[in-house]
This record gives sequence, structure tokens and C-alpha cells, in this order.
Amino acid sequence: MKFFKNVIAAFLIMFLISPALIVLSSAKIEDAEIEKGYYDYIGKKGKKDIVMSIYIDNPKVKGLYNYKGVRKYIKVEGVIKGDKIKLNELDSKGKVVGTFNGIIKDKVIKKSDGRLIRPVDTIEGTWSDGKIKMPFKLGRGIFAGVSPMPYGEKFSFVGFPDDEVLKFATNIQEYLIKNDKKALAKLIAYPIEVKIDGKKRKIRNEKEFINNFDKIFDANLKKAIINAEPLIMFSNQYGAMLGDPTYNIWFTGIVRKGNVYLLIHTINEFILRDSLLYDNNIYGDNK
Repeated sequence: MKFFKNVIAAFLIMFLISPALIVLSSAKIEDAEIEKGYYDYIGKKGKKDIVMSIYIDNPKVKGLYNYKGVRKYIKVEGVIKGDKIKLNELDSKGKVVGTFNGIIKDKVIKKSDGRLIRPVDTIEGTWSDGKIKMPFKLGRGIFAGVSPMPYGEKFSFVGFPDDEVLKFATNIQEYLIKNDKKALAKLIAYPIEVKIDGKKRKIRNEKEFINNFDKIFDANLKKAIINAEPLIMFSNQYGAMLGDPTYNIWFTGIVRKGNVYLLIHTINEFILRDSLLYDNNIYGDNK
């Protein structure tokens, strides 16, 4: 059952977030545009796994990357010229400490509105700091759509600046790693509906949450959240999703006593399908 649920979730994601596209093998890259927005990647730098989220406003590029499992984000900025991309890696003071020199490998596609675009599917080349060289390769992740949000507002649906959203997600992961039930209990929007022993139950306060913590956050859910990469979280009008398509939590800005707080509002409910349908306007005009 778990296998089929994963397959269905992955299929829905790939099918629903991809607009109607036609690959044009004969089209030239000079005739196509690169859509402005955020592009998320997973891949390797040397032997280490990395994730990267860059904002492209052709020819300018800027963004962040991190080593998988390490919540330290490294700034990059650079330019695209034809099928080449150069990204300088910056330290905390803005000094260039390394450079990604790569080739963009993609094919021009025609969107349903007739526009020719380049999806920037794969980037590969060499990273160097002047002393050490190593290969790198990046490919678009499962959420391969382009986020059109302005730079620095990738998670604007959540209602908080990107750095605060990333910090909140990282805190959740740290609390789960440390099994800090009390700290996590303070990040919940009560009352919240959860599943315990296969049955739905409403948790009304921190005490109830702590008492039922181990039943709410089972091994599969914990693993999915801890292994997730906040930098490339999926987000929409429901908030941000931390986890994977099957095991996840959702959080967003919620009003409490006149103030807005980042809070978890959904735990391990399979709402991803409906949120994707809503995103792709399958239900019609949602405004």
C-alpha cells in the first residue's frame, strides 16, 4: 500500500505541475527565452550531494545552495551566456571563494501559449576555488515548475521572509532530531486534526500533543521531515510543505491574538493532490 501511495503521489506531482509542453528538437536556444523565477536543483559537487535554488532574471542569476543535510546556506551569483553559466560562490562577507563554470543542457520547448522557452533542466561542469577542481552536476527536482515569485520572496505564500521560513523549517527538524516534544508543541496551530492508530483525532492543546507525540510522529514521518531540504520546499496558498509527498507537515502564517505566527497546521494528511489541482486551475477560476 505504501509503495502505491508513493507512486500515485509522484505521478500526480509530475503530471499536475507540468504545463502543456512540446519539445522542439530543431529550435535554437537563441530563439527561446528563460522564464524569470526560481529554479530548484539537486545534484552533486564532487562526491557530495547538494541542493541549489537559483533565481534567474536572464542573464543575471543569484541564489543559494547547501550540502545535503547541512543547514548552512551558501550564496551564489553570476550570469548566463548562451548555453554557458557562471556562478561565483560567496562567503559571508561577499568575497568570491569558488566558481561554478557549467554548461546548460536542455531543449527548447513550446508552451501552450506559443512561447518558446528553455527549461534549464541540467547544469554540469567544474567547480574550482583556484586550487581545487571538482565536477558538479545539477538536475531539476520533482517539483520542476518555475516559481515566478520575486527574488527573496520564494515562500511569499507563507507570509514571512524567506530567511524566517527556512529558519522555522530548520527548527522543526532540529526538534525532531533531539526529540524535543515541548519545543515542537509550541509550533502547532491548535486545535489540529491528526491520525492516531489509523483514526482521526483532534488535538486541542500542547499537553495533548506531548502525550500523543510518539503516535503522531511515527518513524516514517520523522524520517521524511528530517531528511527534507527546506531550501527547495514546495509551497502554495496552503503554505510550505516539509517532508515528502507521502509523509509531510504543512505550515504557514496564522493569526493568534492579533499577531501572525508561523505555525504547523497540517500533519501527515495527503492534501498535496488537492493543492496541486488547485494550483493548476483544474477546479476553474479560484479567484
